[in-house]
Amino acid sequence: MRVLVTGATGFLGYHLVRRLMEKEFRPIVTRRSTSDPRRLRDLESLECIELELRSPESIRKALQAARPDAVIHCAAYGVDHRQQDPLEAIAINLTATTSLVEAAASVRVARFIHVGTCFEYGDHPGPISETTPLQPRSLYGATKAAGTLLALERAGHHGLPLCVVRPFGMYGAREGEHKLVPLIRRACETGEVLPLTLGEQVRDYSFVGDVTEAIFRLLNAESFPSAEIFNLAGGVPITLKDFILACASVFGGEALMGFGMLPYRKNEMASLVANCGKWERFCGHPVFRTALAEGLALMKRPMEDR
Repeated sequence: MRVLVTGATGFLGYHLVRRLMEKEFRPIVTRRSTSDPRRLRDLESLECIELELRSPESIRKALQAARPDAVIHCAAYGVDHRQQDPLEAIAINLTATTSLVEAAASVRVARFIHVGTCFEYGDHPGPISETTPLQPRSLYGATKAAGTLLALERAGHHGLPLCVVRPFGMYGAREGEHKLVPLIRRACETGEVLPLTLGEQVRDYSFVGDVTEAIFRLLNAESFPSAEIFNLAGGVPITLKDFILACASVFGGEALMGFGMLPYRKNEMASLVANCGKWERFCGHPVFRTALAEGLALMKRPMEDR
């Protein structure tokens, strides 16, 4: 199966491409002029095509040239909370997503997996199901929610088999250096105190390998669940403080975690925990299969052994 993957130079995209190659699928990696290819350097014989997400014509030509059997759309703007340009967020998360769905329909792609985000839901006090109302509290969440809704509408209009996954918190190898676990690890290695909030927020973390495997199962499902949305998470609540301390204990620096040194961000969400019952009914088992201690231990091993 030829699978076109957008956002392959990102955290989740890289792990998906790696998994596809392990299973002898043929990933086709899209690359923008601004892409950083460092994550992909250890993957040999990759088929790459140029695709500028801001250009509907570039997207159309890329899909016509590649003629993939399936598409996994991981590319997004705003995963890094420092990215706060609303026009860029609309261009990538909404307009480009819509153009990609239209182009995929035109070349009769058989399966399209759109990677959304838990931030589409916003802040809710209890476990969040796929029917929980969307009330995003960030630029990233709002534009991703709009992109998901329009992708579903356009796919339905064209008869394109499309489903949506919404990963919650993820951790694992090759995560961006600005993300929480790499920051914890760097502090432990350098001996510098890491400024943090009090860490009272409740979150739901999964090892990236578990999320990758769930998406691969969707891609390879005997009956593709078109027009469905799935939360991908553990459904196991943990305070941010406890998660941070678990990470720091593995990397050797619990005393370096500076809790209370930073204020909470504007529009900070108190709780972001998934109800994963729908996925378990579909697949027969939870997304969450790797315990936190096991996942963190894997991060300490060389990449080729993970």
